[in-house]
Amino acid sequence: MRSENKQKLIAILAILCLLTPNWSLKPIKAATVNPVDLKNEADKLNDSLNRMKNRVAEIKGLINTYNDKIKQQEEQEITLENQILLLQNRVREKELRTEETKAQIEVIGLEVQGLEGQIGKQEDRIATHKVLVSDLLRQIRQTDDVNAFHVLLSHPNLSSYFDNVEQIQKIQTDLSQNLKRVVAEKESLQNSKKDREDKKLELEDQKKQLTDEQDRLEQERNSLISLLAETKSKQDEFNRVLNELRQQNEATSDEIATLEDKLKDKLNSIDEALARGETLLIWPVPVRKITAKFHDPNYPFKNLFQHPGIDIRAEVGTPVKAAAGGYVAWTKIGSMYGNYLMIIHPGKLATIYAHLSKFNAKPGTYVERGDVIGFSGGMPGMQGAGLSTGPHLHFEVRQDGIPVDPEGFLPVAIETDP
Repeated sequence: MRSENKQKLIAILAILCLLTPNWSLKPIKAATVNPVDLKNEADKLNDSLNRMKNRVAEIKGLINTYNDKIKQQEEQEITLENQILLLQNRVREKELRTEETKAQIEVIGLEVQGLEGQIGKQEDRIATHKVLVSDLLRQIRQTDDVNAFHVLLSHPNLSSYFDNVEQIQKIQTDLSQNLKRVVAEKESLQNSKKDREDKKLELEDQKKQLTDEQDRLEQERNSLISLLAETKSKQDEFNRVLNELRQQNEATSDEIATLEDKLKDKLNSIDEALARGETLLIWPVPVRKITAKFHDPNYPFKNLFQHPGIDIRAEVGTPVKAAAGGYVAWTKIGSMYGNYLMIIHPGKLATIYAHLSKFNAKPGTYVERGDVIGFSGGMPGMQGAGLSTGPHLHFEVRQDGIPVDPEGFLPVAIETDP
């Protein structure tokens, strides 16, 4: 009987070893934790988690309220007062989105903390089972060295001997049941670990989203500063800016057509390949981050005009290079673009570089691809910044005088900002 029990127990132990391969038969002291302390800690964590979830829900409600206000203001007559209120509400909406993302990060952090606590408890329970199995195995080895006759003589009577045998059988049954629980705990532990890993990945995504929200918030704040600086908080100045915006596209298209006719022979002599329209532009500044796309729906001034180019983040004073060879058509100062210049290229193509802090090329001169034509600016309120959302270069490509997406003419960008 004893030998049979021993074989069954060893088989069970072998399975347990496969399930938890890093344990030894040396008894391990199980962790002793006060259950009351564990419950208090868990309750405290759950209270914090529920408070943060309620805060996230509250912020979402406020964001929806501001979005409704923004939609209403976008449908109203375009006045300086309405535009300022619109930008102020967009700033507040972005502030709330930033706060929401921070709260969501905290929620995920608390959930991860809770999962780690559950994993720790399960590991303690598994360790306790290892201790019990180790002790039982040691007892079996000790009794294995004594033959059955001596064991029988050591008991006062036969009934006592069989009681001991039944006790061993009961221990074996309990061990089998414990083994099943350990298997279930092992699977639960593995699932918890996977949940924790997934939550941590989600946390990293939320942190990236927070960075993006903070960027957008800064652009919204800067756009408000720029508008106030350009209009000096006067309606007539605002009207002047609006008129300039409406006239600029048509004027630029006409100017491009006139200059193309005037410079046709010179442009064709630059490069035959370029004259056939096989133009590939280079990035005028290093691509740290594209902060606004062509016709970007999130552009702060979209209520006034569609964004006709791309904005590339650049510190004030960054050298700006000609995207291709061509003639500098003009250098100008405007309310929208601040300091800006245009280059006419072969293939009915033109490029515009705006929000410059300084010009480095003169109208009517030819520039090679890569020549420094100016320096970036765009700090709101600076002279020549115009309606800027922050330090950057605004870059446009116009084909037959019409703004087109510059990224269709440029190599694939690899952004370097985190």
